[in-house]
This record gives sequence, structure tokens and C-alpha cells, in this order.
Amino acid sequence: TFGFSRDDAAKFLGAYYDKKIYDNDPFARLDQNGVGKLVKMAAELGRQARPDLKLGICGEH
Repeated sequence: TFGFSRDDAAKFLGAYYDKKIYDNDPFARLDQNGVGKLVKMAAELGRQARPDLKLGICGEH
């Protein structure tokens, strides 16, 4: 995870694109290797402890 909000990132992402730090908007899609793995682990461990656990996501999607 990057540790910055969409609002804060608007101030510096343009410079990051110019310097080729990012090729595209990091908020446009879920990072499956990083965040996706964390979500998968949380779901699996949560359901081990509580099989009836209901899960969801929020935000702009």
C-alpha cells in the first residue's frame, strides 16, 4: 500500500508521472499483488474465526 489519500496525492501525482515514478493512476485499480493479497488473507483468516463473516468493500469503484 502507498499510504496516501486520493486528495493528498492530487498535489504530487502529476510530478510523479512526469518523473516516471508511476505510469498510471494508482487509484484506478486495485493492486492485486499487494492490496489484493492483504484482502484475501484477511478474508481467509476472518472466515476461519467466524465462518458466517460478511465482507464488502467501499469507496469509488
